[in-house]
Amino acid sequence: MLETLEGRIKWERTAQGIHVSIPVRRGPTTAGYIVLVIVWLTIASVHYWHLFSAPTFNSPSMTYQLIAVCIYVIGFLIFLGWLAWTVTGETVLDLDASEMKIQQRTLGIEVASRSFRTREVHSFNYVRPRQFWALRADTDPSSSRIRFTVKGKYYYFAKGVSQAEAYALVERMIEIHRFPGTGEQYWGAVAK
Repeated sequence: MLETLEGRIKWERTAQGIHVSIPVRRGPTTAGYIVLVIVWLTIASVHYWHLFSAPTFNSPSMTYQLIAVCIYVIGFLIFLGWLAWTVTGETVLDLDASEMKIQQRTLGIEVASRSFRTREVHSFNYVRPRQFWALRADTDPSSSRIRFTVKGKYYYFAKGVSQAEAYALVERMIEIHRFPGTGEQYWGAVAK
């Protein structure tokens, strides 16, 4: 049974480590984007309805219109994938003394996965959210994340975590393995 660690983050102790679930944070523009796509699809459906109601003619303009319909269908499928990720997406972290595995899941299905040797992982930092491109006075909470280093290269996970969630998560991770680059100065450097 997963318990709440902090905010949206759920966790449980496993036989050799921890299992953490971090749901996708929906940004403030999610509802607007959904409405925009529904309006776009409605207008496209009305505009191209004549293709399916009239007899088919072999003309170049009909071919171009069918290509346009295919593009709309592909756009709709991309929208459905984005919607599935937004509603059911999560990042799963499995950590034990030998391995740190980060998975991206949608509808409970693993979409992407990355594994690292725990002893090679170090220097965790909280990356603050970026400003909205249109609103300079506000930040996008879904752009924050946790950064860590493996063999001199940066990796990121836990997109959309708050600072409190990030601190609680990393503190729980330190209970399993004392990562190099941690300590009192460890959260002192917040990445930009």
